[in-house]
Amino acid sequence: MVSFERLSKITHLNLPAALCVVIETSGSTPRKAGSKMLVFPDGSLHGKSEGTIGGGAVEHQVRLEALRVLDLNQSKVITLSLTHDLGMCCGGQMTVFIEPISQKPPCIIFGAGHIGEVLSRLAAQAGFFVVVTDARKDLLQPERLPYAHQLLANDQLEAFNQLPFGPNTFIVVVTYDHQKDQELVEAILLKSFRYAALVGSKRKAKMTIARCLNKGIDPEQVKKLHCPAGLAIYAETPEEIAFSIVAQMIQCRRQKS
Repeated sequence: MVSFERLSKITHLNLPAALCVVIETSGSTPRKAGSKMLVFPDGSLHGKSEGTIGGGAVEHQVRLEALRVLDLNQSKVITLSLTHDLGMCCGGQMTVFIEPISQKPPCIIFGAGHIGEVLSRLAAQAGFFVVVTDARKDLLQPERLPYAHQLLANDQLEAFNQLPFGPNTFIVVVTYDHQKDQELVEAILLKSFRYAALVGSKRKAKMTIARCLNKGIDPEQVKKLHCPAGLAIYAETPEEIAFSIVAQMIQCRRQKS
């Protein structure tokens, strides 16, 4: 059974999922209006499900549609004739509403220093799911970063497999170590992301880009790197720099591809 508590937990954990609700039935059907099912993408053709709307061919078809809904991030209503469309012997008809559970785009911040601290707050307030990673455990404290949804006190490269990379992920590199920044950027450019930025000067940007190209990283991927990070508003303080970065992230998120 899909409960409101379960939906609340999924939202809190920022898990990608589609809620499927039977809203109307006629004739003989395995489940009636109000039946619910959750579908999670797990790399398989039909996803992972919780709850049920009747099993068999009808549930299989709805799971396929739910994965399409998640890909497009658009709700959908489908009506299935169990006999005509699916070859089931029930003989009835089911109408199902499929809705993607609202998911905040992940924002990974490498570095919990002055800029990272302000950036975590502004990004969270702008609707991002904020993950901050830094090896300096004294800086990576919940009371210092109360707006972050997740803290990873690891060496940033070691934490890579724990991070939510994907086509809708936003990434900002703002560590205290130039060599570490370079290593992180090279690793990030091999990942899937929506937005990636490196905080630094124009000189640092040119050197970083040149090193990436010299190492054979795809020039099209390198072009995606925002460096220096943020909109050009002549920002100087950590607060101003963080504002400029979040503004650029919002611009990227709202821009139609």
